[in-house]
Amino acid sequence: MLDSLRRQGDPLADEAFRILIQDGEAGKAKQVFAEMDANNEVPPETLFPELHEFFSTTKRLPANVDLDRIRRGEDVFTRHPFTGALVLLAKSLPEGYAAPNLAIILNMSGDLRVHPYKRLLATLQTVVNVSTIRGFQDGGRAVITAQKLRLLHAGIRHITRRYRPGFEPQYGVPANQEDMLGTIMGFSYLVIEGMRTLQVGLTESEEEDFLYVWRVFAHMMGIHPPGKQDSLEYLPENVAEAGRFYEAYRRRHYVDAEKNPDGVALAAANLGMLTHFVPWPLRLFGLGALPRLYMQELMGVEQCRRINIPSVRGDHLLWWILLHLHSLLRPFGNAGRSRHHHFGMTLFQGMIKMEYGGDVTFTIPTTLGDLRKMVDANSHDSQKRTKNAVQHTVLAQRSHS
Repeated sequence: MLDSLRRQGDPLADEAFRILIQDGEAGKAKQVFAEMDANNEVPPETLFPELHEFFSTTKRLPANVDLDRIRRGEDVFTRHPFTGALVLLAKSLPEGYAAPNLAIILNMSGDLRVHPYKRLLATLQTVVNVSTIRGFQDGGRAVITAQKLRLLHAGIRHITRRYRPGFEPQYGVPANQEDMLGTIMGFSYLVIEGMRTLQVGLTESEEEDFLYVWRVFAHMMGIHPPGKQDSLEYLPENVAEAGRFYEAYRRRHYVDAEKNPDGVALAAANLGMLTHFVPWPLRLFGLGALPRLYMQELMGVEQCRRINIPSVRGDHLLWWILLHLHSLLRPFGNAGRSRHHHFGMTLFQGMIKMEYGGDVTFTIPTTLGDLRKMVDANSHDSQKRTKNAVQHTVLAQRSHS
């Protein structure tokens, strides 16, 4: 079955992309990538009216979708946003680099190596769009994100076939359905795995509801049998099935470091970025290796070796120090949060500062625009006012939804 998924792309999106570039490939392709990569509320059909049929066809939710369950799944990430982001940065994303069929595609533009904070922040924005803000509705951000990603993947298939002609004979259709499903399971099942490792305490029903959000999103990404738009047969039904799928994906595609230079380069850029954001007080406690420690705990030594991440000496002692140091660093307002919440927040603050300058007071932003508004380098009082305003906005959005 997985071999057949490697031969399947997204014919609907490929035809839409072909329509877009037929009057001028280079310039139009650049415009498509810029617009599809932008995080804004502008419906993409207003930018590309010639694709009206594609957008009208792809905006429908699956038949019999359970919106109440989606909301419960969204709330899981909303309650643990920074711990979830930490798992994504230290497990989901770098683990995927062990698959050269993914790493080669991700490394083509060079963005993840040269500007890792910018690209990873954009990836985290995608997770926010899908996981937290009631985006599964007409014109919602999850719907728009799925449509944009389908066009982006169509562009990736076009460019890969033109400039990397040896890719398809070796790895199958670029951005094929198995790789898309593997990536989406990375954003969902691997996050669940990481939450278990960090002992966040999600219940079985919370895990299943969180996976359900991404299962619906995977369907909206076009992961279904040809001609069966309402079929969910390609998608894992529950967390146990998702685990079996991802274990098969690991066996099929993960390779050793010497066979995967693109994956090693991406992992090094990711680790370098995270290490740069470790604050100096933690370095005084010998925790400069904290990102590597998290990677080792979340992925395991063998997986770290696959992407050339060195093991941490004295990891058990450092982990013990980390867990006890957290209680000293944790603000009173975060009582009851995961003990890893603070470090996840620290990484986010570092990424925002690198991209926009200044410090950030962070609650649950819904857009990169919200993040920019929350940047303030002047005073604690100003930060507090920003935080209260954003909390009010989020509560108003929830109430409206």
